[in-house]
Amino acid sequence: MYNRVILAEKPDMGENIAKVLGIASKKRGHIILQNGDVVTWAIGHLIHLKTPDAYPEYKEWKWDALPIIPHTMETEVDPKKKEQFETVKGLINQSKEVVLATDPEREGEYIGRLILKQCGFNRNFKRLWIDDLTEQTILAGMNNLRNSEELDTLGDAARARSYADYWLGFTASRFFSLVAQDATGGKANLSAGRVQTPTLRLVYDRELAIDQFQSKPFYTLNVEFHNEKGIYKGQWFSETKNRFEVIDQAEAMKKKIIGQFGEVTRFTSKEIKRQAPQLLNTSALKTASRKQLGFSTVRTTDVLQELYDAGFVSYPRVDSRHLSENKADELAKHLKSLKETSANAALFPESIGSLKGNTHFVDNKKAATHHAIVPTAKDPGQQEKPLTVDQIKLYELILRHTLAAHYPDGVDRETEILTTVSGETFISRATSILTPGWRELLKPDAEEQPEEDIASIKQLPILDQGSRSKANLAELGKGKTSKPKRLNDDELEKLMENAGKFVDDTVDEEILLQIKDKGIGTPATRTNIVQGLVGKEYIEITKNLVYLTKKGRSFMEMVYDHPIASIELTGEFEMKLAEVERGERPVADLLNEFRQLTHDILASKDKMVLKVKTLTGDHAFDNLEEIGVCPSCGKPVIEYPKIFSCSGRKEGCSFAIWKNFRGVTIKTKQASDLLLNKEILLKNIPGKESKPAYDMYLKIKDGAISTRFPTTEDQSLGACPTCGKPVVEGNKGFGCSGWREGCKFTIWKSFRNTELTAKMAKDLLKGKQIEIKDLPSEKGPYSLILKLTNGKVESRTPQAADKSLGECPICKSSVVENSNVYSCSKVGCKLKLSKNLLGVEVSAAQIRKLLKKGKTDKLEGFKGGKNGSFDTALGYDMENNRYAFVK
Repeated sequence: MYNRVILAEKPDMGENIAKVLGIASKKRGHIILQNGDVVTWAIGHLIHLKTPDAYPEYKEWKWDALPIIPHTMETEVDPKKKEQFETVKGLINQSKEVVLATDPEREGEYIGRLILKQCGFNRNFKRLWIDDLTEQTILAGMNNLRNSEELDTLGDAARARSYADYWLGFTASRFFSLVAQDATGGKANLSAGRVQTPTLRLVYDRELAIDQFQSKPFYTLNVEFHNEKGIYKGQWFSETKNRFEVIDQAEAMKKKIIGQFGEVTRFTSKEIKRQAPQLLNTSALKTASRKQLGFSTVRTTDVLQELYDAGFVSYPRVDSRHLSENKADELAKHLKSLKETSANAALFPESIGSLKGNTHFVDNKKAATHHAIVPTAKDPGQQEKPLTVDQIKLYELILRHTLAAHYPDGVDRETEILTTVSGETFISRATSILTPGWRELLKPDAEEQPEEDIASIKQLPILDQGSRSKANLAELGKGKTSKPKRLNDDELEKLMENAGKFVDDTVDEEILLQIKDKGIGTPATRTNIVQGLVGKEYIEITKNLVYLTKKGRSFMEMVYDHPIASIELTGEFEMKLAEVERGERPVADLLNEFRQLTHDILASKDKMVLKVKTLTGDHAFDNLEEIGVCPSCGKPVIEYPKIFSCSGRKEGCSFAIWKNFRGVTIKTKQASDLLLNKEILLKNIPGKESKPAYDMYLKIKDGAISTRFPTTEDQSLGACPTCGKPVVEGNKGFGCSGWREGCKFTIWKSFRNTELTAKMAKDLLKGKQIEIKDLPSEKGPYSLILKLTNGKVESRTPQAADKSLGECPICKSSVVENSNVYSCSKVGCKLKLSKNLLGVEVSAAQIRKLLKKGKTDKLEGFKGGKNGSFDTALGYDMENNRYAFVK
């Protein structure tokens, strides 16, 4: 019997907690602590709600099976995580008390309570509620555990959110799929959701704005004024605009003022303080990492989670860009501690004080639940396991933003002149930096910069108000209005966060405030929602840019005015969940509202069917399931429940691919490949009369399916190093096909509790070395390098040469990548090249080129030089052990 079981959400989190509390021994799926407690963990969602297919009454997709609101919401263990669940359940049943240590937010509360319920645990429990995974925070949290009753309303809100999303999502998805089927006679597997569909609407609106945009020319009037104190330029403006739509108007204005004297009606010159950007929340970090590091939202999310799990940054899924006063004091202590050991010590300001009192960064109300993302006191450079390159980049980005808040304000001088000539007004502006302040550390983002226009210059003469200026020269500037920009993936998430901008002010004020405050989705779910739209083939993301697909366009044309696509509905939904969380609304009442809302979805059936029937053009709805082109007549091939059939069947084309082929289902992707004249492999086709299963290749030939059995060459992973015959995959290993002739060569799949893949076997047979990472051991995970030697797999520990970027020009040893530099792996060799030179990141790929060819590609944006920046390739100056600029 254990005194306490501490249930974390993920293995890394459990490991961190156990290390702090004192590990006695590690077991499979749990860790025994020195005090007799035990730490175990979920692997995210161990338990999920059963899908509608699990209920007999909802198994078939038909109208009388809607709405989908099971009388009892049944749950089940994820089959892939059953072993860990059994471990958790066994430990909980042997414990006196449970401490729930899942993520400190609504989703974490839901995951934890669902597991406890599935285990049959119905007692009160304790709750660990912490913002990071450092030793101090974990110890403080364990000494101040919260009672489960304090968070019962949070648990109720989490359960209500889960049930409502299930009812609305499954009902709406099947409803729209059946509508499309009734209207077109085809099959459409559509997906809708409370947050997913309004998010798709945001993409659709932007796509529509891009499609419908018509560029228009415009003209500006820029004038050179001569004053006895100096020459300066100004741009024409009025109260409502600063450009002309018609060139004749611009020309007329030019004639009106050229050669005329005017008056300086206003001259101001003042110092302006510019504060550092606010601290980072999830959304702001994704935007910064995309702009500065080129990371996608998925990449940022994954790396940020790794940094949090390792205890280097605070809780990552947050909306707030503020700290509480207590956290501001704590952060100052952490930064002072970090400065003593950090490899980035040069970035730290001379003195570090608390930000408390500065409302730009500190607000108790805005940081009530979770605060902004900041570094913890744990220094990555002092740990045994070094950070990956991506982790270093993201950590330094967070560190820079946090330190910038502790730097002095930037100070600029802003000068502005208003000149009036012949009743027309011209503006001139200049901004010069007096004190860089935080800008020494962090490049200002466009949104943090003062507003500028064509008339902005670096310096203006000091003029007397009321003095005379003559309009000596006038030039017309010409431009075109720009179409709306295509969304980046992080910008789509920012639109979700700021969805209140797209809501009509006539909406209920309380709902409007909810949407403007929280947006749609949460920091924990927005990336998954966007990726869900990718998975449903509603959008595509290429090089971080978001594109609406034909399927997404057609679906939005269908549902655009339906409540499921409404941002307002989601805002109302979140407002009521927040009321449950605060204990202001009974959860049973809200669940009844959600049940009724689910029933209401069905009311628009006839109207929706009629709407789909009227859709025409390239984006017509019945083309959604097009999977390829018919090889017989060239018309689209459409997917139906049992067949992939030519859409020209009414005109007499009989081409079809039946989904069931000898007891094996041909999948949509496989059918698409067949239509592209590719050969596909069907595996494990059932044999007749107790004969074993077999594989078969299929291809379309002369408008029909042709077949053949696989040859040994088809299955070959490479040539046997012993006898030269093909090596093929078996149940337990990759063996020589010449085994009947006596060849015994085999690469066994099981290697030190890790499975070798066919790809690994292929590489070994090609003579390549492969690295096997994270092999388990009592001392912690380790890596090995494998290679085939004389027909046997040999292993060794990785050496510096395995990570080599090239040959050291000084001593010919291997050059390797470290956290801040590229250096020689040989002890004593002086080669050391910085990763950052004059503001430019020098990548590992460029170092490889330098070591191989003597120079990098031309790199852009080096700071310095006559024009402020320059572009050049880099070489290596051996005499001075530094980079050299080369042509």
